[in-house]
Amino acid sequence: MYTSIELISLIISIIATTIISSISFYGYIKVESKTLLKEGVAFLLITLGLLSNFLMPYAGFYFEAVGFLVIGLEHIKELKEDIAPLIIIPYVAGGTVAMFFSLYAGIETLIYYQKTRRIINLLVGAGLILVSLSIFVQIIYYYLAIGYIIQAIGYVIMLSALVH
Repeated sequence: MYTSIELISLIISIIATTIISSISFYGYIKVESKTLLKEGVAFLLITLGLLSNFLMPYAGFYFEAVGFLVIGLEHIKELKEDIAPLIIIPYVAGGTVAMFFSLYAGIETLIYYQKTRRIINLLVGAGLILVSLSIFVQIIYYYLAIGYIIQAIGYVIMLSALVH
């Protein structure tokens, strides 16, 4: 079902998102930040989506879409500017929705990086853009191996932002 490179990349992504979720929940317990709770839930949903890909490829995109939606909406809320986000959810496959929200969150994070110049924002934004690209490659071109490799790199970059 999966080649060895796809399997390794998927396992790396699962490990990275599980660690991100765990760190977020731990941070929530320590400082009671609702943002960290939402981030923990979002990455837990993304992890569940990645795990469900073992059972049925592409089924996990729906979990991932909801996880990225939580990230995107939380980011919009944190900006506290007069931004009118264009969030249109057409009746399309979950992968397209996951790609849209991860791309949206990545672009918004990179815009925020322009204002703050914090390396953490740059790493998270770049990681989200890579995850969005990986979903695009998997859906449009059906290159699972390349898509999973890009996805693993994206999640590891986001994890490095937390460890940074």
